[in-house]
Amino acid sequence: MNDWQRAAVWAAFLMPAGILSHEAAHYLGYLAFDLPDPTLSYASGGFAGMREYWIMLREGERAAADAIAPIRDVGLSALFGPLLTIAIGGVGLWLLAVRKSAFGGALAFTAFFRALPVLVVYALGTPEHTDEAHIALTLGVPDLPLVLLQLAGLLGSIWLSLNFMGWKVTLSTVVATIVALAIWMGALGPLVLPE
Repeated sequence: MNDWQRAAVWAAFLMPAGILSHEAAHYLGYLAFDLPDPTLSYASGGFAGMREYWIMLREGERAAADAIAPIRDVGLSALFGPLLTIAIGGVGLWLLAVRKSAFGGALAFTAFFRALPVLVVYALGTPEHTDEAHIALTLGVPDLPLVLLQLAGLLGSIWLSLNFMGWKVTLSTVVATIVALAIWMGALGPLVLPE
């Protein structure tokens, strides 16, 4: 296999693995903080009463939300997903920049790819369902720096890949990521780890 084929194969495997690792980080937080009935599925994690919890918190009913689950614990659990994603993406950027690795490029791009849907949700004016908004609401940490850091990682992975690996490797990584995401979200993920 040549570099662009290897990059496509890596991206195809790393996209669903990245989604699962991100959600597993939330899930492990829910378990560690003993939140009620934690769940993990192919594209989300949660706990009993989570939907009501976020509604109450957005409406300023902090005491009612805290009765379902401690606000700080939920906030830290929300933070674990993006932190792990940023760490994985950072390792990918390092591998790409230092090792000129197609694997590193695929690792960075697939990790930071989540910045795109998050940006779309923010652009539409409905960010309240993002991890970043949840972190801001529970921990008081501004959400925009987290969003922009992930966007910078995504753009950095594209720039480094174009400069070190070439356009074929970069394009194959992008296409394989999008195809893998569609397959994971549309068919494979619900079969492997249903909601």
